[in-house]
Amino acid sequence: MVPTRGDHEQLRLTLACLAAQAGAPPHEVVVVDDNDRGGEDSRALTSVLEEVRGLLPVRAVAGPGRGRAAARNTGAAAAGAPWIVFLDADVVVGPGFLRAYGEAARPGRFLHGRMRELPAARRLLGRLRSAPLAEVQESGAALHTAPEEGAERGPMRRTMTNALERAIESMAGGALPDVAPWLGLVGANSAVSRESWCQAGGFEESFGRVWGCEDLEFGLRLHEAGLRRHLVPRALGIHLSHARRDRWEQHSVNMERFTALHPLPSVRALSALLGADGSPERYVAAVRADTPAPGFVDTP
Repeated sequence: MVPTRGDHEQLRLTLACLAAQAGAPPHEVVVVDDNDRGGEDSRALTSVLEEVRGLLPVRAVAGPGRGRAAARNTGAAAAGAPWIVFLDADVVVGPGFLRAYGEAARPGRFLHGRMRELPAARRLLGRLRSAPLAEVQESGAALHTAPEEGAERGPMRRTMTNALERAIESMAGGALPDVAPWLGLVGANSAVSRESWCQAGGFEESFGRVWGCEDLEFGLRLHEAGLRRHLVPRALGIHLSHARRDRWEQHSVNMERFTALHPLPSVRALSALLGADGSPERYVAAVRADTPAPGFVDTP
């Protein structure tokens, strides 16, 4: 399911890539329209959906307009499949994306595909704004067939890994101590069974329209319910990076809310990871410094 609010240009790329899946299990795409009713963004979304409808099993449902958590819950409630992939409207995926998730779907897991940032996203969007869908799909596939990272990708394809993703991958892979085994449900690119979503109570909607942490908090509750993080490297999502003027201020507000809900060392330390100068190493050190006893692992 894909929530959208004012990002129809990016959504067009995301849906075009979803229409080019190879070997995917049976699926449908539920787009949650969280735009203001009758506004320009809502009309633009209608145009995007009409363009892809013949290529993709897609349907739109009206969002409640109360933020990301409520939009994702609305989409999940509307979905009929046993597994739900949560994908943001500004994430480009390769042709094997849904197949990778389908192969990894097992009881007792919540899944997370890798995420990379595309600094040249604005230029790419400009180039593809009026391009045919076939060209959009070729460009999306090219991002996933280029080398992983670095200058050899070329300036338009060069990607980077943010601090959150580095932490998740390093802890899951053993490069860093796994001080937060719950960390891994990233709303931009993750999956969980519909049954588990329902049993855990869905995303916490009190985070409202302030940006950040509502997805991580849901992952913590899934872990409390007995599910374990499982990474799906082949379900790579490339985020069409964009500036957010009040990003750190909003994140700070929601990190405080998260801590109030779950006053654990690994939650209290999130500013060392998600702050402007955060890093996985600083986060691990901060969790350990707040740990009551040597060898303690912060498990809900």
